Amino acid sequence: MVGYSDNRVGPNVVRLKKVLTVVAVVAACMVFYLLALNSYCDQGGNFTQGVCAITSFIPF
Repeated sequence: MVGYSDNRVGPNVVRLKKVLTVVAVVAACMVFYLLALNSYCDQGGNFTQGVCAITSFIPF
């Protein structure tokens, strides 16, 4: 048949790609948030819950 392709991707592969994309975006957001928080704490910012103590473990 003309126009027929056997290279179709199953619904599980599409679902897996969506989940991996969401996980990658959330991970990137967390990294950027921790970078901003680390910079804030390095400049003398202080949180009452001790959040700046957590950023002392960040190697960057």
